[in-house]
Amino acid sequence: MSSTAIDESMLRINKLIEKMSAIEQEITNETEILKEQYINASSAMGDTHNYFLSGVESAPSQKSYLLTSRGIEVLGEEVIPISAFIDNVIRYAISPKNKIEVLYNLVTHLKKIDQMLSS
Repeated sequence: MSSTAIDESMLRINKLIEKMSAIEQEITNETEILKEQYINASSAMGDTHNYFLSGVESAPSQKSYLLTSRGIEVLGEEVIPISAFIDNVIRYAISPKNKIEVLYNLVTHLKKIDQMLSS
């Protein structure tokens, strides 16, 4: 084996680590932005408005989550603060790829919520 080849592999792997760190930071930043947008959407909802957040969590026993003016409601449970809910679904996703998919689902729902509130 060549020491140069090993060093080159080490450099490439270090670049991959740096890219992963950058992606993780972007995921964190986008998560914070979405939390604020969801809080704003929730605040804009009246008592008669709610929105069903389907497919956000990829757990085997999916619960029914409703975005309301009070936060995230789960039938038979206490209201979950929006920030905690989003943190939990992102944490549960584990891998960056899954976290990005969850963020995409959240922003897709947010678009629909915005359309609902605008009509």
